[in-house]
Amino acid sequence: MRYRLDLGARLRYNARRRMSSVSEKCRVVGSVPDWQTWCSVAKMATLPCDYVELRADALPAELSTEQVLAVRPAAPVLLTARHAAEGGLRAWTEAERLRVALQLLPMAAAVDWETAMLPHATELVQAAKAAGVTLIASNHDFEKTPSLELLLEREAAARAAGADIVKFAFRLNRAEDMMVGVELLRRATGPLAVMGMGALGPVSRLLYAQHGSCLVYGYLGDTPTAPGQWGSELFRRALQQLSSI
Repeated sequence: MRYRLDLGARLRYNARRRMSSVSEKCRVVGSVPDWQTWCSVAKMATLPCDYVELRADALPAELSTEQVLAVRPAAPVLLTARHAAEGGLRAWTEAERLRVALQLLPMAAAVDWETAMLPHATELVQAAKAAGVTLIASNHDFEKTPSLELLLEREAAARAAGADIVKFAFRLNRAEDMMVGVELLRRATGPLAVMGMGALGPVSRLLYAQHGSCLVYGYLGDTPTAPGQWGSELFRRALQQLSSI
């Protein structure tokens, strides 16, 4: 069955909209760190998340795309083939990365590609649009929180390249850094997913969900795929207790 990461009534950006529960508008993505966990997740009838992230860069190199396509979870798939410069786990050429993403696109409701690399991925962008697959343009900084001006510039670049959702993940080194993400969400021009990394990452993800982040990433299995992640089930329960700000 073909899913799409719905940008309709529940995820469409509207600065004036207010909902009683954060969980009504912020969707939980369960990230899977390895093939063994992916196979286990695919056997579950229900999952503690709204979408499951397949990290193609974490798959064993010897796996064929046919083998991967044959193992699908009960929830819609968010396909990520992360570049090594932004946290990817495989040292592959850009041509190989693009080829794998295109081959796995039929199983995806959404595909994540770095904003910086979108100009070199025209074929993937066009294929995603043609198939009705949501395009997420992602940006990562594992050392610091970038300036608000730089983040807004990257959002504009991502939207100009065709992104449906723009995602930011950056390291928070002090409490004041969290307010950069809050202001970014306030000034966003479309659907935005914002999350902090590091020791302040867990609390920031709740705060950003309250301020309108449309996606939040947790993990399935025993291993986080980024610093500051919660387990998906715990995150979903926490969101149900929060109200929008």
